[in-house]
Amino acid sequence: MLAKTKVKEVQVYRSSAIVSRIGEAELVAGRNILYVAGMTDSADTGSFKLKFPEKIRAINIQVVDSDAMKEVEKKESELIRKKIDELDYQVETCELMLELRKKNGDFSGRNNISIEEQEKAMASLPEQLLALHRQLDELRERKTALEKEFAEAEAEEKKPLIMAELNAEEDMKVPFILQYQELQAFWTPKYEIQYRDDKSPLEVSMKGQIMQSSGEEWLQVKVTLYTGNPSISNDLPVLISRELSLRTYEPPKRSSRMKAAGAMAMEDVCCEDAAMGAEAPQMLMNMAALKMDTADVSQEETMTAFQLPNLRDILNDTDGNIVDLQFFTVKASYHVLSVPSVDNKCYLTAEIASSEWPLPPADAAVYLRDTYAGEVYVDANADTDLLILSLGQDERLTVVRTEAPKKTQEGFLKSSKKQLCRTEIRIVNSSSEPVSAIVKDQIPVSTDKAIEVEVLQLSDGITDKDSGEVKWEIKAEQDQTVELVMEYTVSWPKDKQLSERRRVIRARTRFCPQCGAPVAGRFCPECGTEV
Repeated sequence: MLAKTKVKEVQVYRSSAIVSRIGEAELVAGRNILYVAGMTDSADTGSFKLKFPEKIRAINIQVVDSDAMKEVEKKESELIRKKIDELDYQVETCELMLELRKKNGDFSGRNNISIEEQEKAMASLPEQLLALHRQLDELRERKTALEKEFAEAEAEEKKPLIMAELNAEEDMKVPFILQYQELQAFWTPKYEIQYRDDKSPLEVSMKGQIMQSSGEEWLQVKVTLYTGNPSISNDLPVLISRELSLRTYEPPKRSSRMKAAGAMAMEDVCCEDAAMGAEAPQMLMNMAALKMDTADVSQEETMTAFQLPNLRDILNDTDGNIVDLQFFTVKASYHVLSVPSVDNKCYLTAEIASSEWPLPPADAAVYLRDTYAGEVYVDANADTDLLILSLGQDERLTVVRTEAPKKTQEGFLKSSKKQLCRTEIRIVNSSSEPVSAIVKDQIPVSTDKAIEVEVLQLSDGITDKDSGEVKWEIKAEQDQTVELVMEYTVSWPKDKQLSERRRVIRARTRFCPQCGAPVAGRFCPECGTEV
């Protein structure tokens, strides 16, 4: 007996899904051979589970193909093919009848028929031909529908079946559940961040984008999304012994190839950031963005579950399965950031405590007063207490950075040279409101004791001695211009040549052990695995 099933519920994880299907089986008293259909080609056949009422006992359960059913019953595709063949005979008969009617309407070679009989036959011929054409069209439509059913049946018969040998105490009709892991299904989180003004918290809407390529449509099913995976690893951490020994250090010999590679590694360059910005237009009518009911959120042992309200249609091979999961507000400190030595634009940023962002890493669409400003990546699992988000370019401030010509002269000691460097930064607030800003620049850092850097003036800026970064926190009033001066001297031996390079500090790249994606924070942005 073949028992078909339909999808009732799906639990979607970051890299797979657990599909629950329901079906019904008619059992007879004693031994029954049941073939359960429903698993897809992309399902993990080793993960299936059958659930029956407790009074049903299983003798044997295994995964088979459709050929195993030959001795029990005919394949559905064979039954459909027989119907198609019958329709072909009917179509052929109808076409012959059509040709016969047309020939009978030709009286040019027939002399034994009276005028009255010819007129009567010609009067009824159009109606007869029309009826035959309609019958032919109907037969062809039925054949097209059957051919579609045949293709679907053939595709279904290529999928794995579960053969269950069951024992029942009496004749009965019983429901059952089939569960398995679908490998071609996953979901990714996506945020929408709404900025209203400098005094309001950020409004965050978490959405989920569900994608599945199982080859079937999941129609009117219960959906729950999980932030992790059902099984990340079966390996538990093991301590490895630490052994100490003494060894003699011998400096390695450097070849010319190694020297060349070392020289190339010194030639690093700085990278520039980019962002977008926009201003919100006035709404023409009192309307709001279309929203869906949010999910019921629950914290489980190893992950967070989002149970979606109502039944859903999760279509095959589409990116349009978007759901609303959660809405919250988060406190943020806003300021404008300017790094004029790298980029002369200013950017509106929001500083958020990492502990205030309760959701997994994901891309976020940023809206400034309902106007799309671009996308940022939010990684609350990064190794930092403060999360800094770019909200787009801010045009309220104009920053002009000017470097004065460097002046080189002999130092206090005749064996040394001294160079005077001066940089002026002008910040103009052209808006009608005060603007808080952070301006960053830098002075060079000496890596040689023979080179001395002396700071003369920083306009109350704060210096990081290790990196040379200078930071100013300012508040530019309406139509105000703020001027900052950075002045320093560099001294070095007269017989040496001064060299300057910019070093990029590259973070150590880690990779997810589950999917291989690069990971910056605690969790993989692709599959959710903890690294």
